[in-house]
Amino acid sequence: MEWLKVEVGPCQRILLILVLMYSKCIQCNPIKVTSEVTRKTLIEMPKIQLDKPDSYICMAVPVTDLEFSTVVGFKIDVIQEITHHVSLALCEEYETNQTVWDCKSGHGHICSGRSAVFGSWDGGSKNHNVGILFGKDVKLNYVVIQAHFKEAVPDPDALKSNPTNVTLFLTEDSRNYSYQKVILFSSGYIPAFSDDFKAEIICKWESIPVKLYEYFAHAHNYGQLIEGYIVRNNTKILISMDKPKGKSHDTVQIEGRHIEIRPGDILAARCSYRNKGPSQIQFGLGFFDEMCNLELSFKYDAKQIDAFPQSVKCGSDAQDRVWCPNGGHDQVDVLCDLQHEATTKMALEDIYKLIM
Repeated sequence: MEWLKVEVGPCQRILLILVLMYSKCIQCNPIKVTSEVTRKTLIEMPKIQLDKPDSYICMAVPVTDLEFSTVVGFKIDVIQEITHHVSLALCEEYETNQTVWDCKSGHGHICSGRSAVFGSWDGGSKNHNVGILFGKDVKLNYVVIQAHFKEAVPDPDALKSNPTNVTLFLTEDSRNYSYQKVILFSSGYIPAFSDDFKAEIICKWESIPVKLYEYFAHAHNYGQLIEGYIVRNNTKILISMDKPKGKSHDTVQIEGRHIEIRPGDILAARCSYRNKGPSQIQFGLGFFDEMCNLELSFKYDAKQIDAFPQSVKCGSDAQDRVWCPNGGHDQVDVLCDLQHEATTKMALEDIYKLIM
């Protein structure tokens, strides 16, 4: 697929013609970046014409347009009627020379090189003394916004506002901790006529100790339960247990109980699904796909800035049973007990009652 050249007309409107399978063209207003106050910067995604729903659009802004050197939080405002979700990242580079581009073909991939993707990180994080340094010295050169539009936008001029506005909270002061996250996810599919199908994920932590302080559990229409654990010395530590709420993107603060991940720990996640239909449901980024995502935000000593040049990703195929038996990992026998505990519908319903 070839991207066509961006042309800027006399009235400074950007016309992007992207030859894509799902969209004839994208037309948008110029990008606008303004500093509202000394510690806030507003980035406005331009109004975009989209011929079909379920579109991923990305926009990049050089960090040279910003005034300070540390991001300590952000706020996202969207038109909820057309927007499914928005992810935000600081990137060393991105994979096109366009300023605004269709990024669905990259399967949601935002950055290349060093990155800090903080789709589940919000303004409340500044209460945890966490920040992200940016600039050429740490190889984070761009702010990249990725918006997933669930609806088509045939007439962008009719929109009541820009589809996505991102406010960054910035400071010149340093923070004791740097931000990064670990993403546990599933691929594969949910079989047809499945009353209680489980997608399981396991990975071993082999880096420095870090502290979790918030998480984001996400499934789509078929999700029934999302669980997250740390396994240490054959003992399970509960991170999260959530009943999905139909594509919600709620971030949960781990207040008063920061959980440490230590070298040698096992991170485990499991999503339970109910698919009573005659067709299998694929895991993927599309609006009608399913997802099993557990994103864990963590902080670590800012002096060890090079310990996590990118977010930590851990994925498993949903058709593989990695919890029990041991799935090639030591120390996970305790997860087999959990698997047996939740094998009946009654056991699952008892768990739901605890978390309602």
